[in-house]
Amino acid sequence: MGKDAQGDDIADLELRLGRSLGRYGELYPDMAPRLLAIVRSKEPAISRRIQALARLLSQRSDDLRDVLAARFDLTPAEARVAIHLVEGGDIASYAKAAGVSLGTVRTHLKAIFAKTGVNRQAALVKLAQPRI
Repeated sequence: MGKDAQGDDIADLELRLGRSLGRYGELYPDMAPRLLAIVRSKEPAISRRIQALARLLSQRSDDLRDVLAARFDLTPAEARVAIHLVEGGDIASYAKAAGVSLGTVRTHLKAIFAKTGVNRQAALVKLAQPRI
């Protein structure tokens, strides 16, 4: 994996980490800086493990994005928005991270709803959850 790809994977992991902490991050404000310090560690053994974790998480998102895109005929942009929501993000954070307007994300969300047949973000998340 090239140096830029590693950086992208780590940046993606940092974004996921921030979203995943959610309420815990509010309850335990010192948790996020500690976890980010681990993610950004220069210790070779830790760095290798973090990079492997980042690759696994990235692959899972790629797989789910491909499944959603094929199943519901979503465009790549719509699939990225859907994955962001499924992973616990919101439209405002997606707009900021992707560098697009909130209106653009809302337009994608309306198209996602039309193509999937749901009309709420929670229903979209449920629809995209893997079936056991």
